[in-house]
Amino acid sequence: MLDKKSFLILALVFMLSGMGLASQSYASELERFDIPLNSPSFYEDWQEPTSLYGKPLEVAKAKLVTGIYEGQPVIALRLIMSAGWHSYWYFPGAAGIAPRFEWGASPYFSVGEPLFLPPKRFKEPGGPTYGYDGDTVIFIPLTFKGAFENRDETAFSLSLTLTLGLCKDICIPASFTFSEHITLKDIRNSLDQKWVSNALTALPKPSNDELFVKEISFFENNLQVAIAGENLTRPDVFIAGRDGDFFDEPEIVSKSSTLWIFSVPAVPVDGDFSGRVLEFVVQDTSGAVFQTRRVQSKKSVNE
Repeated sequence: MLDKKSFLILALVFMLSGMGLASQSYASELERFDIPLNSPSFYEDWQEPTSLYGKPLEVAKAKLVTGIYEGQPVIALRLIMSAGWHSYWYFPGAAGIAPRFEWGASPYFSVGEPLFLPPKRFKEPGGPTYGYDGDTVIFIPLTFKGAFENRDETAFSLSLTLTLGLCKDICIPASFTFSEHITLKDIRNSLDQKWVSNALTALPKPSNDELFVKEISFFENNLQVAIAGENLTRPDVFIAGRDGDFFDEPEIVSKSSTLWIFSVPAVPVDGDFSGRVLEFVVQDTSGAVFQTRRVQSKKSVNE
């Protein structure tokens, strides 16, 4: 039987061993997400979400990082979810909870529309949903007002409440709360700029001759979508409409190196898609593009 002194020594050995294992695990996580081990920002300011009942949820973590995008300040909201959990795109699909952003009022800047990475498709009993798992990021551009653009060292307050759905077997409404005091100098000299710049390359670009939605029509509860481009390999299409619109998984009608035609079973919330403008994210091995297109009312899409 151990005496008190021996017991304390043994407990200390186990505690130090555990710290070593935890450090190794954390270092592996840093390497997995290509964040330098000496990046101080990774170790600070991560937030865990809370449920609507105020209880912490240990299934995700998020933080705000800053950088420059096309010459303007940008906030990157980085979200990491545990294995098996996912969140949603701004158009969540058949079910789910789209992210909602509530910003604190500021006399210094205005907030642009969030920029989302191309989503993934998740199969659900009621139909496909669209979102993200693992490690993802949402970008929010900032526009500073008037003379404040030249006040690099003046601190300003940045506050945000993000509400979103975190889902596995069930979907849990959750929220993150952020409150930061930063300066324009901090943003322009961000230690995270390299990571932000790399992540920004995954954003959908404007459609172009290499990849675009050529035509779309609606007939008998099906959208027919023609995706055109150069050297098409395996394009996929995600459609965003109004709340309540339903888009099933695209089915391939025909394909070639320059044109793929999909049939998408769809139910409009208002009875008809004809004449409406829908938003598209089209992804192929060459990258992803974003486009809006007005729906035609005819039976088929012709090459």
